[in-house]
Amino acid sequence: MDEQFALFREEQRFTQWWFWLLILAGVSPTWYIWWRYILLRRPLPGEEMPDWAVWLLWLGVGVILPAIFASMRLITVVKHDGLYVRFVPFHWKWVRIPLEEVRTVRARQYNPLLEYGGWGIRYGARGRAYNVSGNWGVELEFANGRTLLIGSQRAEELERAVREILG
Repeated sequence: MDEQFALFREEQRFTQWWFWLLILAGVSPTWYIWWRYILLRRPLPGEEMPDWAVWLLWLGVGVILPAIFASMRLITVVKHDGLYVRFVPFHWKWVRIPLEEVRTVRARQYNPLLEYGGWGIRYGARGRAYNVSGNWGVELEFANGRTLLIGSQRAEELERAVREILG
């Protein structure tokens, strides 16, 4: 999708300090194991592992997993032909939101944990959500009664752009 002539464009990342603290706490043991086994050559007593297994664990959990989290971002684009979202690295292509089926659109404050169970691509009792940070977004209600919430740091501006497309 060509982003030229976009009415609205926003790119958001996971920037919450507590999120990165959790990631760091989760991967630290793999770095410790790698340091002990590979650099010091002193395996933990009774916990011997072959070098290839240590390298695989460290590379997968200690390096690749944090790199995936660091690359995650939500890109929202409104153009004259529609609304597009892309949650990198999970969406390889743009997801086009069918605005012709939208009944209502509104910027609103929400609770990511209570309403959707957290951040990311989420499904909750209220419908589907794409969000990475904050507690503001634009909720679209479709003719079939389903809802979609797109988290945004500029929710009112996103709402205005969608309304402009809807006419």
